[in-house]
Parts: sequence; structure tokens; C-alpha cells
Amino acid sequence: MHHLIPTMDIKEKSFHSTLAIGGLAGIIEGSMQYRELTLHTVFPGMMLTLVGAFLGGFTGFFLKDLFRTWRGMKPYRGVNNDGWTMGAFFGAMVGTLFQVAASTDGANLVIGSICGAYFGAVCGAFPDEFITPILNRMRAARHPHTSQNKGQLL
Repeated sequence: MHHLIPTMDIKEKSFHSTLAIGGLAGIIEGSMQYRELTLHTVFPGMMLTLVGAFLGGFTGFFLKDLFRTWRGMKPYRGVNNDGWTMGAFFGAMVGTLFQVAASTDGANLVIGSICGAYFGAVCGAFPDEFITPILNRMRAARHPHTSQNKGQLL
């Protein structure tokens, strides 16, 4: 049964983790604002963090293409998107923690996750073309007896 369920790759894990951080930031900030547990603030926190991550990835790829064309190179078209999703996850986590530490009452946690996801995705878009081959080598070194396509469904 385990071979029928494909495992998530790092891009999917980072995407879901970014959503989870935005949702938790929304719950905590809404609960602090309304003085009771609020679950209706999960969706806005998740979506705003995700929008920040997508805009950051777009900005990072735009700047990367701009710098590459200025140097006379072909533009890079993001194929794997592992770098900016990993950067968005790490940035959302750091931005939320920074907002917790910087705020006296812990307010604006969603703002911290949005800004962190944006800047993390921008920074992650620049090394995007190098991250996926590194991850593939790490995966191959960890599991030398398995093929790359063995765990995927048709």
C-alpha cells in the first residue's frame, strides 16, 4: 500500500508548510485581537502568506532574468521552483518569529509571515537552478538502490 501513495517532494512540503505557518499566524493574531479562539482568520492568513510568496517568487525570477539579460545570457525560466518555495517557507517562519520577538503584544503576525515569505521567495529564486540538482544528488546518496521514477504513479 505504501508504494501506491507517492511521497511529497521538497516543493510540496515547503508549499504546505508555508500555508500552515500563515494559517497559524492568522489563528494566533485573530485570537489575540478578539480575545477568543478564532478559526475564521486561518484562511486570510494562509492566502495572504501564499500571495506574498508568489509575488516574491515572481519578483525574484524577474530580477534574475533582468540581471541575466544585462549580462548577455539567456533568461532563466523557472522549471523546478524548489528554491523559491523553500525560501518562502523559511522566510515565512523567520518573519513570523521576528514579528513575535519584535512586537510587545505579538500583533501583526500575518504581516510578518507575508513579508518573510516575500523576501524568502525573492532570495530563493536566485539559486533556483542549482537547488534541484543538489536535492537530487542528496536523494540519490541517501537511497542509491532506488530509481528516480520508481515511486511515482503513471
